[in-house]
Amino acid sequence: MVSAVVSGLSSFSLAYALQQAVNAVVSGSFYGLLASSYALVYGITSRINFAFGAITSLGAAITFNVVIAIASATGVSPVTAVVLAGLYAIVACGLFGAVSERIVVRPVVGRTNLAMLVTTISLAIALQEFIRLANGSTDRWLPPLSTLSFVLLPSPDFTLAVGPVQVLGGLAALGGALGLVAFIRRHPFGRMWRACADDPVAAALCGISADDVRTATFAIASAAAGFAGALMLVLYGNVDFHTGLTIGLKALLAAIVGGIGSVGWALVGGLLLGGLETTWSSLFGAEWRDVAVFGMLVGLFVLRPSGLAPDRGGQA
Repeated sequence: MVSAVVSGLSSFSLAYALQQAVNAVVSGSFYGLLASSYALVYGITSRINFAFGAITSLGAAITFNVVIAIASATGVSPVTAVVLAGLYAIVACGLFGAVSERIVVRPVVGRTNLAMLVTTISLAIALQEFIRLANGSTDRWLPPLSTLSFVLLPSPDFTLAVGPVQVLGGLAALGGALGLVAFIRRHPFGRMWRACADDPVAAALCGISADDVRTATFAIASAAAGFAGALMLVLYGNVDFHTGLTIGLKALLAAIVGGIGSVGWALVGGLLLGGLETTWSSLFGAEWRDVAVFGMLVGLFVLRPSGLAPDRGGQA
């Protein structure tokens, strides 16, 4: 009797722990993708773009509206409509990032921190109000793309099961973040980005235009934020005008924890945040989750103010 109880508890614990690990990887990958975007812009401007949370909401809103438009005008499957809408949102957010850098950010580059702070916060508020006026102030819900679930570890007390949307969404977020890190580390643009981040004057003497690299950086980072918004819609099913603010602040905190000057370590910070959130929620519930997680991250800042990233000469 005792051995049966112990066996049941161990199978329950294993299945429950694995389920929470899957949830942590999915949410951490999502945070990591957005945190990497913050790090990408900060590395070349030494300033934080507070509009990324709103750009994430914009990507989700564009994806939702395009899905509805495609579904009403054609007979394609919902999955195909979401993929096409997501690609459209990525391109649209990338173009928005390039245009906003030219019009809004470039005039204040090189000035005080407050100039960039006020400018990007104003841009975030303008985007939020645009989404609210375009989509309304209530949540918009996307119909479920799939109700299937795959049982990975059956148990009479707790069954480990994952859905294809969760798996594909998590893999897409993790793949996007890892792709961004690899792009900065391996692509020739990454070398130009690091050169402008380390010394823009020396980079200009070598024929590298810091303005062009900064515009491309804003386009890439905004496209990644739009991708995160599309994934947010797919994973959580809803979009509203203010969700991006909270998620953006969390991703910013994750980027700072990892080391905001490094794209790779910002991804590590996002994975850490996802793991802390999931662990606390599974053990103690979600009511005090944000308070506890932010408290733990503040404690980490006290112990290591520069973040987790080691102090190295280059930024990547």
